[in-house]
Amino acid sequence: MTVLLAFLVPTGVPRAHAPTIDYPEGVVRDFLKMHFAGSRAFTARGLDKKERLFTRRFRTGLYKFFEKQRGNDSLPLVVDPFTGSQGATDFTVGDARVRSEKAWVPVQFTDGSRQWTVTYLLRNDQERNDDRWKIDDIEDRTGLLLSKALQR
Repeated sequence: MTVLLAFLVPTGVPRAHAPTIDYPEGVVRDFLKMHFAGSRAFTARGLDKKERLFTRRFRTGLYKFFEKQRGNDSLPLVVDPFTGSQGATDFTVGDARVRSEKAWVPVQFTDGSRQWTVTYLLRNDQERNDDRWKIDDIEDRTGLLLSKALQR
Protein backbone atom coordinates (compact mmCIF):
# COMPACT_ATOMS: atom_id res chain seq x y z
CA MET A 1 0.00 0.00 0.00
CA THR A 2 1.39 3.35 -1.03
CA VAL A 3 0.46 6.43 0.91
CA LEU A 4 0.70 9.66 -0.95
CA LEU A 5 2.02 12.32 1.42
CA ALA A 6 2.45 15.02 -1.19
CA PHE A 7 -0.90 16.46 -0.26
CA LEU A 8 0.26 17.07 3.28
CA VAL A 9 3.27 19.18 2.30
CA PRO A 10 2.54 22.86 1.71
CA THR A 11 3.15 23.94 -1.86
CA GLY A 12 4.69 27.22 -0.84
CA VAL A 13 6.20 29.01 2.07
CA PRO A 14 4.03 31.62 3.75
CA ARG A 15 5.24 35.11 2.94
CA ALA A 16 6.92 37.01 5.70
CA HIS A 17 5.60 40.52 5.99
CA ALA A 18 7.98 43.39 6.63
CA PRO A 19 7.67 44.54 10.20
CA THR A 20 5.91 47.83 10.74
CA ILE A 21 8.17 50.37 12.34
CA ASP A 22 5.85 52.36 14.54
CA TYR A 23 8.22 54.52 16.54
CA PRO A 24 10.28 57.39 15.07
CA GLU A 25 13.66 56.29 16.44
CA GLY A 26 13.26 52.93 14.67
CA VAL A 27 12.67 54.61 11.31
CA VAL A 28 15.79 56.76 11.68
CA ARG A 29 17.88 53.79 12.84
CA ASP A 30 16.64 51.67 9.93
CA PHE A 31 17.39 54.46 7.45
CA LEU A 32 20.91 55.04 8.78
CA LYS A 33 21.74 51.33 8.81
CA MET A 34 20.81 51.17 5.12
CA HIS A 35 22.67 54.42 4.43
CA PHE A 36 25.89 53.25 6.09
CA ALA A 37 25.69 49.76 4.55
CA GLY A 38 24.95 50.90 1.00
CA SER A 39 25.77 53.78 -1.25
CA ARG A 40 26.18 57.02 0.66
CA ALA A 41 26.12 59.00 -2.56
CA PHE A 42 23.68 61.90 -2.53
CA THR A 43 22.15 61.04 -5.88
CA ALA A 44 18.81 59.70 -7.07
CA ARG A 45 20.43 56.31 -7.48
CA GLY A 46 21.93 56.55 -3.99
CA LEU A 47 18.45 56.77 -2.44
CA ASP A 48 17.49 53.31 -3.79
CA LYS A 49 15.55 51.43 -1.08
CA LYS A 50 15.89 54.22 1.48
CA GLU A 51 13.28 56.42 -0.17
CA ARG A 52 10.44 54.29 1.20
CA LEU A 53 11.17 55.85 4.59
CA PHE A 54 10.58 59.41 3.29
CA THR A 55 7.35 61.37 3.14
CA ARG A 56 6.08 62.12 -0.34
CA ARG A 57 6.91 65.83 0.16
CA PHE A 58 10.53 65.15 1.15
CA ARG A 59 11.08 62.54 -1.57
CA THR A 60 9.64 64.88 -4.24
CA GLY A 61 11.92 67.71 -3.08
CA LEU A 62 14.99 65.48 -3.30
CA TYR A 63 14.15 64.30 -6.81
CA LYS A 64 13.46 67.88 -7.97
CA PHE A 65 16.92 68.82 -6.70
CA PHE A 66 18.53 65.90 -8.54
CA GLU A 67 16.68 66.83 -11.73
CA LYS A 68 17.94 70.44 -11.50
CA GLN A 69 21.48 69.20 -10.91
CA ARG A 70 21.45 66.96 -13.97
CA GLY A 71 21.94 69.84 -16.41
CA ASN A 72 23.76 72.11 -13.98
CA ASP A 73 27.51 72.61 -13.88
CA SER A 74 27.52 73.54 -10.20
CA LEU A 75 29.68 71.63 -7.79
CA PRO A 76 28.09 68.62 -6.07
CA LEU A 77 27.52 68.68 -2.33
CA VAL A 78 30.70 67.86 -0.45
CA VAL A 79 28.86 66.93 2.74
CA ASP A 80 26.60 63.94 3.15
CA PRO A 81 23.37 65.74 4.11
CA PHE A 82 22.04 62.63 5.85
CA THR A 83 24.95 62.58 8.31
CA GLY A 84 26.31 66.13 8.21
CA SER A 85 29.78 64.96 7.12
CA GLN A 86 31.48 62.71 4.58
CA GLY A 87 33.58 61.20 7.35
CA ALA A 88 30.89 59.94 9.73
CA THR A 89 31.79 56.45 10.90
CA ASP A 90 29.25 55.79 13.64
CA PHE A 91 25.95 57.10 14.98
CA THR A 92 23.75 56.99 18.06
CA VAL A 93 20.03 57.64 17.75
CA GLY A 94 18.64 59.69 20.63
CA ASP A 95 15.15 59.75 22.13
CA ALA A 96 12.43 61.30 20.01
CA ARG A 97 10.47 64.33 21.05
CA VAL A 98 6.94 63.65 19.79
CA ARG A 99 4.05 66.05 19.43
CA SER A 100 0.93 64.73 17.71
CA GLU A 101 1.91 63.89 14.12
CA LYS A 102 5.47 65.27 14.35
CA ALA A 103 8.65 63.92 15.87
CA TRP A 104 12.19 65.24 16.22
CA VAL A 105 14.91 62.61 16.53
CA PRO A 106 18.46 63.75 17.39
CA VAL A 107 21.28 61.62 16.01
CA GLN A 108 24.81 61.99 17.28
CA PHE A 109 27.45 61.20 14.66
CA THR A 110 31.18 60.73 15.11
CA ASP A 111 34.16 60.39 12.82
CA GLY A 112 36.44 59.06 15.55
CA SER A 113 37.67 62.46 16.70
CA ARG A 114 34.67 64.81 16.44
CA GLN A 115 31.01 64.52 17.40
CA TRP A 116 28.01 66.45 16.06
CA THR A 117 24.24 66.18 16.10
CA VAL A 118 21.81 66.17 13.19
CA THR A 119 18.06 66.18 13.87
CA TYR A 120 15.66 64.11 11.79
CA LEU A 121 12.11 65.48 11.49
CA LEU A 122 9.43 62.83 11.01
CA ARG A 123 5.69 62.86 10.36
CA ASN A 124 2.84 60.43 10.31
CA ASP A 125 -0.65 60.93 8.94
CA GLN A 126 -3.00 60.01 11.76
CA GLU A 127 -5.91 61.80 10.08
CA ARG A 128 -5.77 59.13 7.39
CA ASN A 129 -5.18 56.34 9.94
CA ASP A 130 -1.55 56.00 8.88
CA ASP A 131 0.59 55.74 12.01
CA ARG A 132 3.80 54.94 10.13
CA TRP A 133 6.53 57.47 10.77
CA LYS A 134 8.35 58.84 7.72
CA ILE A 135 11.35 61.14 7.45
CA ASP A 136 10.09 64.58 6.39
CA ASP A 137 13.27 66.68 6.66
CA ILE A 138 16.71 66.84 8.23
CA GLU A 139 18.11 69.72 10.25
CA ASP A 140 21.89 70.12 10.21
CA ARG A 141 23.99 71.25 13.16
CA THR A 142 23.53 74.93 12.17
CA GLY A 143 19.73 74.63 12.16
CA LEU A 144 19.37 74.64 8.35
CA LEU A 145 16.71 72.30 6.97
CA LEU A 146 17.82 70.12 4.07
CA SER A 147 14.64 70.95 2.13
CA LYS A 148 15.51 74.68 2.32
CA ALA A 149 19.17 74.13 1.40
CA LEU A 150 18.18 72.19 -1.73
CA GLN A 151 15.92 75.02 -2.93
CA ARG A 152 18.86 77.44 -3.20
